[in-house]
Amino acid sequence: MSKNTSPYYAAGTLLNTYLQHRNRGLKSIAFDSGGNNVPSSSSYATVAKTIQHLPAINSILNADNKKLSKAIDFDSYKNKGLAYVMIYELLFSKFQKIRGGGQIKRMIVKHEKELRREADEYTSKNPSLGDPSSNFPRYVRVNVMHSTVADAAIILQEELTKASNEEGNSTVYADAHVPDLLVLPPNASSWLHHDSELVKSGKIILQDKSSCFSALVCASSGDCRGDYIDACSAPGNKTSHLAALLHASFAADDEDEPPKKKKKKKGNTNKIQSTVFACERSSTRFDTLKSRMDQLVSSSSVAVEPTHGDFLKIDPSDPKYANVRAIMLDPSCSGSGIVNAPDRSTTQNSDEKNRIQSLANFQTVALKHSMSFPQVERVVYSTCSVHDEENEMVVSNALAEMNSGKEDGSEWKLVAPQCLQHWPRRGKEGVGGLSKSQADCLIRCDGLDGDETNGFFVSYFERTRVSNDTSSVQSSETTCNASIGIPLYDGQYKKVVESEVPKKIEKESKPTEEGKSKGAKSKNATPSNNKAAEKSAKKRGKKLAWKKKQALQKGERMKKKEALAAKSKEE
Repeated sequence: MSKNTSPYYAAGTLLNTYLQHRNRGLKSIAFDSGGNNVPSSSSYATVAKTIQHLPAINSILNADNKKLSKAIDFDSYKNKGLAYVMIYELLFSKFQKIRGGGQIKRMIVKHEKELRREADEYTSKNPSLGDPSSNFPRYVRVNVMHSTVADAAIILQEELTKASNEEGNSTVYADAHVPDLLVLPPNASSWLHHDSELVKSGKIILQDKSSCFSALVCASSGDCRGDYIDACSAPGNKTSHLAALLHASFAADDEDEPPKKKKKKKGNTNKIQSTVFACERSSTRFDTLKSRMDQLVSSSSVAVEPTHGDFLKIDPSDPKYANVRAIMLDPSCSGSGIVNAPDRSTTQNSDEKNRIQSLANFQTVALKHSMSFPQVERVVYSTCSVHDEENEMVVSNALAEMNSGKEDGSEWKLVAPQCLQHWPRRGKEGVGGLSKSQADCLIRCDGLDGDETNGFFVSYFERTRVSNDTSSVQSSETTCNASIGIPLYDGQYKKVVESEVPKKIEKESKPTEEGKSKGAKSKNATPSNNKAAEKSAKKRGKKLAWKKKQALQKGERMKKKEALAAKSKEE
């Protein structure tokens, strides 16, 4: 099939490039080139999903001494990326069908039954093959510079109710840790995306919960007055979040001032109280950053100044940054915490280890540079990695090097962010020589261990000469969401997902009395929830019946395969 008519040509080309340059991430391959070579979002998503399933596809093709690989003549294909994409589409995509035509498709479809049989066997042995993030709630951050939490929640609740119909729980919740973050059910992603009017208007930002922690810690710790540097800004979600939090903080301060003080102010209603210098060295990503800031930031008290350049080349003594008191550093990392990322690696070969160490070296240099600004009092360092080398080791090395031989009497130390005092998962004691008290200051998230958000790491540093009084850092802003009529999220959607995934298929068609009693005792049961549950009962029953049918068919296929294998041995 020619490249002009193949619906998978662009995806196959991108995957071929990725396979030839495994030392680079898919995102950098796809988007750093810019121009007309940037793939469509659908092609990128298809390749990302195909990469996630490469271990499964290779196992299927190579089973029984490469039986299926030889059958479809896989090794002869010049465009192996296209073949991988087609196999993914047939076996693991939503519709499990290959669009278009062509020689590769004909060869794959010719052996469809054998491929599906091997795929069934593989998935039975690897039940975690699916995307864990598909069970995460859909997090929505309200941009308080364009809307209020209450107004956004009302609109989202109306849209969710329309879209849910028969989908059970359809409640918009307030997040328990991040102010202005709303929590919707996982299936909200099907209708709430970047083409949504609320998103295009800049009133809400689709941002994962853990990635909100960096700006939250930076803006909530210590005195928020002064300027800030976001060292690695693009695409700008964390930058705009920091600006929004500062905007809300200054607005709250104005409301708390006595009326007499307010009357004395003349001509200061539009005075900028803080500037966020947003650094980005990539030209393509800098253009994205500027566009995003124009769309999202609108404040009379906070300004964001996009800065095209390398943060590491900024002179700490430059007068332009003399008023900077805090730096937010979220540098390039392995992305190993993003559970649905195509580049995520659960095992480390020599190339991967070298890549991680190279990233850790860069991260350490960037953190030390942040600590070298003489007037900076606070630094937040974060990654979306779960590797110790990029997290605790970087923290330990930076502290050791920056605190040795100090002549001014100052010292950098780890401080536990009070705004996340109730977050349970902490850093790893002993890694890099960190003590338990130091490790307890660190924040970790693990999306594969029940945190309902992607893997993330946050550390917060203060100079000792700065007052350690963090009494102003409270989570009261979060409880305000509940006070304006938004219920607080406490794992309700996680419980729904768990209740809809039976441990054993045989029990799917037999709802037990124990299960009924558990449902009746649920602390989240309300009249509105019961009504929604009644509406969805029929749909869940059909879904469970379908699952049972699929399981029976799969069992029959496995029995036939075993019988054939036994027969061949006898012969």
